[in-house]
Amino acid sequence: MPGLTAYVGLTEMAKFKKGDVVFVSGAAGAVGSAVGQIAKALGASKVIGSAGSAEKIARIKELGFDEAFNYKEGDVSESLAKAAPDGIDVYYDNVGGDHLEAAIGALHKYGRVAMCGAISQYNATEPAPGPRNMFLAVGKELNLRGFIVGNHYDLEPEFHKNAIKWLQDGTLQADETFRDGLENAPQAFIDLLGGANTGKMIVRL
Repeated sequence: MPGLTAYVGLTEMAKFKKGDVVFVSGAAGAVGSAVGQIAKALGASKVIGSAGSAEKIARIKELGFDEAFNYKEGDVSESLAKAAPDGIDVYYDNVGGDHLEAAIGALHKYGRVAMCGAISQYNATEPAPGPRNMFLAVGKELNLRGFIVGNHYDLEPEFHKNAIKWLQDGTLQADETFRDGLENAPQAFIDLLGGANTGKMIVRL
């Protein structure tokens, strides 16, 4: 499912084209890491990822991301501008909030956003403010499109055909973080929301 979510968002929602510059938030997660690898496999000219620790940054660079930054170490807009001084074509949004605002500022005219998640707001106790620069979406004629992968299983055969090849030749790798025992499932969920996982969080029975 995470791989299909990555593929659907990138190819169908964001209408990825060969040569695009792609920015991915939550890039060390199960979906985000797949997005970056698939974008490279499909011919992205540059893939940029954000994550929340030095270890995660090192890992996504191992997976082929061209640039990566720790969003906890500075302003996201400034970090993205440094990583993509000429702007971006596609933003795959797993985080929302300041990441979405930064991406809107960096997107080229006719840029595309696949809105997959907004983890920065999941535990908010008060309504989160929206990006302050949404007006740019009008002038740049941006396409911001949310989606639920369950509505796009028609693309599963196409994804499987590509994914099997990519997995066999090492183009696509999937990380997993384990918590052992059903009694640890609640803590695993808390750890997931806290960003303790690299790749998919799995409770092993």
